Formats: sequence, structure tokens, C-alpha cells
Amino acid sequence: MPDLALIAALIGGLVILAFAGDFLVSGAVAIARRLGVSKLIAGIFIVGFGTSAPEMVVSLNAALEDRAGLALGNIVGSNIANIFLVLGVPALIMPFVAGGHGQGRALTAMLVATSVWILLTAMGPLTVLGGILFLAILVAYCIVTFYMARQAVATGEDPGVDLDDMPDGLSLGRSLAYIVLGIGGLVLGAHLIIAGGVGVAEFYHVPQEWIGLTLLAFGTSLPEIGAAIAAALRRHGEVAIGNVLGSNVFNILGAGGIISLFGPIEIAPTFTQYDHWVMAFAALLIGGFILTRARLGRLMGVLMLLIYAVYIYGLVSGLNFLGLFQSAPA
Repeated sequence: MPDLALIAALIGGLVILAFAGDFLVSGAVAIARRLGVSKLIAGIFIVGFGTSAPEMVVSLNAALEDRAGLALGNIVGSNIANIFLVLGVPALIMPFVAGGHGQGRALTAMLVATSVWILLTAMGPLTVLGGILFLAILVAYCIVTFYMARQAVATGEDPGVDLDDMPDGLSLGRSLAYIVLGIGGLVLGAHLIIAGGVGVAEFYHVPQEWIGLTLLAFGTSLPEIGAAIAAALRRHGEVAIGNVLGSNVFNILGAGGIISLFGPIEIAPTFTQYDHWVMAFAALLIGGFILTRARLGRLMGVLMLLIYAVYIYGLVSGLNFLGLFQSAPA
């Protein structure tokens, strides 16, 4: 059995991460409430970025500690969990409809980010140049989206945020304190998670990529799950969808861009053979939901959770999609 201190660090880090993410989101949403931004912008930028902070911090710490497998696994695994878990769990509680105002633009950004990530990683290691490209796309996306959203609110095309529906009206000082506590907690939680996760993985001889794709991905997706459940209960499906779209964009372009600056970072075979295929399928799935304005109810929630369980089984069993294609008869 691994050292109890490692297990305590891992579990403690996950708990701190969850609370820190909640503090950060609460503080950020309260600030957004004062600014009167639209619900979609709150979902993409405030909640999406805020709940992506754990992935960014964990991946950055892992990259700095030369744990590339953990960093990459956390990014890819979180994007997969964000769609199947972050949408699946709230759908079990309160059905909601995809395809709200502005989601098409956010979807396009997520599909572009996913495609660029898969293409660059298929060509070789992640490099500084790739990191600059990711960050440049992210900055351009933020500027364009925020400008167009503000224009939509100004013209009445988007009604903006309903202040009475926003949770926990906090004072400015308390909101800023929540943000500071959240960021500090994320840094501490990320450090503990990596220390514990690496120790447990090395004890059981488990590849770093597996820990990143499963345990770290689930742990860093807890803030997204909590935010999505809260949005679904308040019947703000657009916030839940925006949360997933924004989080996935920030995971790839933000976290991926930052760790690429420390490249070259080698890509383990499991990503190109299996996990990137699942991530692409997940991205297309949420795209189908948005384009068809699908109603995500309990049946769809159960289906998405089952798909995620199958993904984990395929990961553990070493499923290789490239190998299946290569062995197929001509």
C-alpha cells in the first residue's frame, strides 16, 4: 500500500480544488453580476474560465515538474469529462435545451481549438511555436466574442443577465476576497494533487497519462460539474452549455498553450491512438446537440454517463483505434 501521506495529499488536494474552484466561480460571477454581462458570456468567460483554472494550474505545475503525461492527460481527459459528465449529470437532475443565443460561435471556437490540438499533436511534440499559436487564437477569440456579445446586449438581441437569477449577491470586497482565496486554493490543491497522484502512480506502476486522463481529469472537472448543476437547477441551460464550451476552449488554448511554452513536450501514444479520437467524438456530439437544439433529459444523461464509462474501460484495456484501422482488411 502506498504511503498514507500520498493518499492524504491526493484526496486533500481534490477537496481543496473543489472548494477553491467554487470560491473562484462565486466571486467571478458576482463581479459579472455587477457588470451586467449576458448569460452566455457569464457561462463562457466567467464560469468557463473560472472552472478551467484548476486544469490550467494543475497542468502548469505538472509541466514545471517535468510530468508531461500528467499535464497532457489532465487537459484531454478534462475535455472529455466536461462533455460526458458535466452535461450528463445535470441532465439527470433537470432537463435543459441546447442551442441558445451565441452558442454556435462558441461551438466553432471549441471545434477549431480541438482540431488544431489534434493536428499539432499528431505532427510531433508540442513546441513553443504551437503554444504561441494557441494563446494567439485564445486572445482573438476572447476579443471577438466579448465585442459581439456586448453588441447583442446593446441592440436587444440578447436580453443580458437577470440580476435576480444570479446566485449569491456579494459585496465587491467579498467578491475579490473569494477570487483571491480561490486562486490560492487552486495553487495549493494542484500541488498536493500532483505530489499524491505521482506517488500513487509510481507505487502501482500506473502510467502518468492514465492518472491525468482519469483521476486528475475528474478532480479538476468537479468545479464544472458543480457550476453546471447549479445552472440546470436555475433553468439556465445556456450557462451550463457555455460553461462546457468555454472550459474546453480555455483548457486547450489556455492550459495547452501555457504548457507548450515549456516544450518540446512529447505526446504519449495513447493520445493519438485512443484519447484524441474520443475527444473529437465528444466535441462533435455537443456540436450535434447545439445545431439540432436537442433537449438533454434524463435518458440522454444516462447515455452520456454510460459512454464515459465505456471510454474509461477502453483506456484501461488499452484500446487502440489506429490499430483497428490498420488491421482492417482492404
